[in-house]
Amino acid sequence: MACFYYINRPREEQEKLLGKVVVHEPYFESDPIDMTKVIRQVRQPCLGFKILAAGRLCWSKPSIHRAFKFAFSSIKPIDGVIVGIFPRYSDEVGEDAQCTRTFGANGRAS
Repeated sequence: MACFYYINRPREEQEKLLGKVVVHEPYFESDPIDMTKVIRQVRQPCLGFKILAAGRLCWSKPSIHRAFKFAFSSIKPIDGVIVGIFPRYSDEVGEDAQCTRTFGANGRAS
């Protein structure tokens, strides 16, 4: 299991990077890049989670598609993703399944 975001970043590191500390979890744009580098180095299959940054990347369909495309193009073919859902306003299960079929084809973005 590999979280795409370093959400338990120590207070001291946040102060060093930002000069202050965030309330709740920090979601840094560069975190998925750093984590997927690690995922690709691990020989065993990995499951990446929080690919949508706990809903922070769900503000538009293109944003969601970019997150799925990045995830699948940045992990190994033997890896997978875990996506949380809140299907109250749309068919998120169907939409996420479609994104997986589109961007996870053969383990790589198409």
